[in-house]
Amino acid sequence: MSTPSHAFHPAAHAVDHSLSDAENKKAWFVFGAFVVGLTAAYWNMLTFTSSFWDNDLYSHGWIVPVFAAVLFWLRSRLTVNLSSKEVQVSGAILVACVSANLLSNMGVFEMTGWMGLIEVIILLCLYLYHISRSKLTEVAPGERWIGVGIIAICLLVRLWASYIDMNPLDRLTYIGALLGVCQLVGGFAMLRWAGPPLGFLVFMFPLPSVIEGPILLTLQKMAAMSSEWTLQLLGVPALRDGNRIMIDQLPLDVADACSGLRMGTIFGAMSVAMAMIINRPWWDRLTILLSAVPIALLTNVIRITATALLYMAFPESETVKHYVHDWAGFLMMPVALGFLWVELQLLSRITVPLDTDDYTAFDAVRS
Repeated sequence: MSTPSHAFHPAAHAVDHSLSDAENKKAWFVFGAFVVGLTAAYWNMLTFTSSFWDNDLYSHGWIVPVFAAVLFWLRSRLTVNLSSKEVQVSGAILVACVSANLLSNMGVFEMTGWMGLIEVIILLCLYLYHISRSKLTEVAPGERWIGVGIIAICLLVRLWASYIDMNPLDRLTYIGALLGVCQLVGGFAMLRWAGPPLGFLVFMFPLPSVIEGPILLTLQKMAAMSSEWTLQLLGVPALRDGNRIMIDQLPLDVADACSGLRMGTIFGAMSVAMAMIINRPWWDRLTILLSAVPIALLTNVIRITATALLYMAFPESETVKHYVHDWAGFLMMPVALGFLWVELQLLSRITVPLDTDDYTAFDAVRS
């Protein structure tokens, strides 16, 4: 008797070997148990990773798991009508978790590692409870064994990474193990739609030091050079000395935080998320991905140039300089999103409309 080659995918036809309600609950229970177990096993790595989020370059890290959860939900095509009781209970849990973190940050009490793990497990269970409404289908035993193999290999690699003290590799095995769980529960079909949101978690990890240093120096140099040229085109007597721009003896340093690495990482993550969820041809999504770095660099040059011009306008006011520097950073993302919106509008006009379904969504399965 042949087994189905396609597993869990909401876009698949409902008649394709759907599991019964009892089997569906069991499959999601297995998925949740593995996810919670892996998160607990990797908790020391996750807490160490969270320490990097205090650095300005990686302060976006805490929001990445939230984005990944939203992407996972959207790509599952799940629509859930919650009862009033479920909304109240879910809201109460979220408020309690947020309040606990706020009180800990205010110094009312210390959030220990175990308390943080319990909080994350509670949130995971709440999320999995809601998303488990999604219907699963049968999976060939061979596909499940591939998932078992992926998990086993990732755990063995983690042991080796711990032995040689290689944290970047240790972090990647967490994502690999989660992908293995998807393969185990839902086969290749689930891996196709759930893999990208789980891979999105890589944006919450800091870059390895051997990569971060050269990239940071390169971005600083590019930002300083581009800003110098832009200011000169505007008629400003700007001269660059390394990563410092001199304007009539007024120094403007392009520090690490101004290199554009943080902006590039955040905007790159948003571009990847956009490419996952928009229903556009593959070439539009590829264009969005390829334009992420140029847009981030352009936005950073605009920020440095605007800051330099305002510093020239108010050379004696330290208060103005302080607020200009901070607000210029806050405005970078809206400006970058504006460029992305313009790009999407141009692509929608350049792309020839199709009368037939010659292309499908990124996560769609052809019949």
